[in-house]
Amino acid sequence: MAALTGFAIGGMAFAGAKPALAEFEIQEPSVEKGEVETEYRGAVHFGIKKGEDDNNGAAENGDDDDDGGVIGALDDDEEAPLRQSHDFEIEYGITERFKLSATLGTDEPITDAYGVSSVEIEAQYELMERVDGEDGWALAFAAGYGFATRSDEADEIEFGPIIEYATGPLILTINTYLSGQVGDNVEADGLGFQYGWRAEYEVAEHWGVGVEMFGEVEDLSHSGPWNEQEHSIGPTVFWKPGDDDGDEGELELDDDVVAGPPEMELSFNVGVQFGLTDNTSDSALKFQGSLEF
Repeated sequence: MAALTGFAIGGMAFAGAKPALAEFEIQEPSVEKGEVETEYRGAVHFGIKKGEDDNNGAAENGDDDDDGGVIGALDDDEEAPLRQSHDFEIEYGITERFKLSATLGTDEPITDAYGVSSVEIEAQYELMERVDGEDGWALAFAAGYGFATRSDEADEIEFGPIIEYATGPLILTINTYLSGQVGDNVEADGLGFQYGWRAEYEVAEHWGVGVEMFGEVEDLSHSGPWNEQEHSIGPTVFWKPGDDDGDEGELELDDDVVAGPPEMELSFNVGVQFGLTDNTSDSALKFQGSLEF
C-alpha cells in the first residue's frame, strides 16, 4: 500500500475562541463507496496564555493559571480557551465520489466543565481521484454545519477544498476553509478563515513522520496583526498497522469462492503542536485513532 496517510488533528482553532465545528481535523480527499470509518481525535492544551482564571480574578493580576503561562481577562466577545477536546466521528461513503459524516464534539473550556460542545454534519465530494500508491494530485470539496450545544455559542458553517499531492514516500495534504457563524449568538462581522496542512514521509513499513501546521483568522473583516491570530506547528508520528495486502493481492481466487468479512484498517498518530503567537497556547498534545471497514 502507499505511504502512510494517517489522519491528523488540525484546521480549526488551536486553543483560542472555540468554533461549533470540530476543533482539530485535517481531512483527506479520498472517498470509497460503502466504506465506513469511525474516528477519535483528542487534544490536551498546556500554557494557556489568555482567559479567565478559576481563582477569583487572579488573571487580572497576571497570575499563572493551572496549566502554566500568564493569562489575562477575556474580552466580552471572546470564547474561553480550551483545556482539552475530544471528537467522535463516523463517515460513510454513499457513492464512489460522495460521503457523509457526523461528529460529536466535546471539550472543557477553562471557564466551564467538560461536556458536549457541538454536533456537526458534513458532506464531501471527490473532484479528482489519486490512485492509492501512485504519484499525483487529488482534490475534494467539503461543506459542513455545526450545531452548538451551549446556549451562548453560535452555530457555524464551513466550506472549502481538500488538496493532496503525493510523490514517492511523501504526501502533502492541505485544508483551507471559510467559516461563518449562524443563529442568535453571532459575534463575527464577516467570514473566518481556517487552514491545516500536513507533510508526511514514510520512513518504514507501517510508519511515517511528518510536520503539521494549523491556524485560524476568526474574522477576515477584522483580522488584526499576526500575533492576535492563532497559529501552531509541530511534529507528528504516524502508525498504520495491518497494511499487509500485498500478499493478498497476489492470490487468485475462483469465481465461486465466497468472500470473507470486510477488510479492516487501523491508523493512529500522536503529535505535539507549539504555539507561534500570543493568542495560541504554548503547546498541545494531540492524538488520533481510526478504524475503516
